[in-house]
This record gives sequence, C-alpha cells and structure tokens, in this order.
Amino acid sequence: MHLHRYASVPFRLFLLFFILAAFGCSAASYIKATVPDNPLQRVAQQAQQDWSVERVDENTLHLRNSWTTHSVLSLGYSRSYANLFYDPSIPELNLQYFFESNQLFTLWFPTSIDAEPGFAGGALKPTMNQQIDDILRWSGATITSRRSGSRFEAFPQRGNKISSTDKETGGVVSK
Repeated sequence: MHLHRYASVPFRLFLLFFILAAFGCSAASYIKATVPDNPLQRVAQQAQQDWSVERVDENTLHLRNSWTTHSVLSLGYSRSYANLFYDPSIPELNLQYFFESNQLFTLWFPTSIDAEPGFAGGALKPTMNQQIDDILRWSGATITSRRSGSRFEAFPQRGNKISSTDKETGGVVSK
C-alpha cells in the first residue's frame, strides 16, 4: 500500500506540470507601429530567404520560421509566427508575433510564448526579438505600442487606442 501511495506522487507532479505547461502558455506579442506606406511587399521580399511567406491579401501577410535546432533538441517541432496587418486608413502596421513549440514532454500539445520580458522562454527571447527587429526594420516602422496578450485574441483589433497601461509601460505589459 505504501509503495502505491509514493508512486502516485511523481504522476501527480507530472500531471500538474503537464497542465501548466501545455495549457498555460498561449501568449503572443502585439506591436503597433506607424509606417509611411504599405510595407508588406518589402517585408515579403526580405523575409523569403528565411521565412515561409503567405500573402493573404493586399494588407495581410503571414510569416512562419522553423527553428530546426530547437526542434531537434526539444524532441518536437518549433517555429515562430509573425502575422502582419497594414491599416491604410491610419497608416499603421499591426504585428502579432509568437513562438510555438510542440514537444514530447507536453505530448505534442502546442505551447506558445511571446517575446516580452519574463521567465517563460527566456533563453529564446533574444532571437525572437531579433526577428521582430528585422521585420520592423524591413517595414520602416516606428513602434507606437507593444504588449503581451493571448495568442487567440482577435487580430487585428480595430479601433483600439493605446491603453493607459501601454502609455505607462511603453507598450510592454507583463503577465
């Protein structure tokens, strides 16, 4: 009887870790930036060397980048996503960026992290932020707000002004 009781402790810890890891991580970075004109064609041309590029329409671009080394080391599949939307009425570029990984220890349930400061994915964040910087450089954008949010938020959010939290923190909202 005692052996069964102790054997269930590691299982319970695994189950708790699994729930937190697999279902607790679904974050993305949201960036708003002013641009002089529609930058999506320039971004698509620059990104095609390292990213899979999908031009959805005149004002929407989806980029996907596979992380081969991380995929092998984590026994899974890892990639970053950058979804761009240009609003010609403002003119403004909206960028949703997240890193997603399907790993063995999460039973291949996808987890995603944002590029904002924080503990989760800390070693990956410099590379993630370099990818964001490249996209912003290619687009000629000037950041007006930056925050973390759920990856499943409606994107782009139309008509939203910069919140007081965005103004106070320079656009970075901690989790």
